[in-house]
Amino acid sequence: MNQNFTDQQGPWSPEKLMSFVLNGASRYQSVDELAQRLNSHFISMEHLVQADEAALKSIKGIGPVKARQILAMLELHKLWNTPKNMPSAIKKSSDAVPFFDNLRYLSHEEFHVLYLNRAHVPISCLDLFRGGITGTVTDVRIVLKRAIELGATAMIVAHNHPSGALKPSENDKRMTRKLVDAAQTLDLNLLDHLIVTRSGYFSFSDQGLM
Repeated sequence: MNQNFTDQQGPWSPEKLMSFVLNGASRYQSVDELAQRLNSHFISMEHLVQADEAALKSIKGIGPVKARQILAMLELHKLWNTPKNMPSAIKKSSDAVPFFDNLRYLSHEEFHVLYLNRAHVPISCLDLFRGGITGTVTDVRIVLKRAIELGATAMIVAHNHPSGALKPSENDKRMTRKLVDAAQTLDLNLLDHLIVTRSGYFSFSDQGLM
């Protein structure tokens, strides 16, 4: 996350970011209350991104002007999070790497997921988990829950190694197998697990580890 949106408690929560955007939005309630109302109304950022002006204005305290400001912010979010010159469908591991390019330069570990439809066309790429320098905890249930919400049928997961080591750890291997097995129970296909560093990437699929 941009350092402008962190404080002593760490990265700003979605509610705090929305409060910043909504500053001065309503005469009837505080911006914090309005941000919480938005967060409760829309299950996830993906649902919020799909909202139109009418849906936003249906929330008490949001008028036409503020609704358009939020829509503009969401449009910027989509533009900034859409890698340029992407293939229309993911056919090999190298096609997916640009979606995770921002992982290369982080000083802490993060776990991202690229969700795909049946034709392996990207639906959404989400930053789901953040950890420390040496690792991050991944909740398989959240990974699969997001897939169901998005209507995805396949996914590619990735995390970074701030150390620069491209070799997967035993924990990386166990977590990958756990994800594969759990996804299969829901007819989801985990296509690959990528480890990303400044110098390159490691593909579980290319190395026959899936």
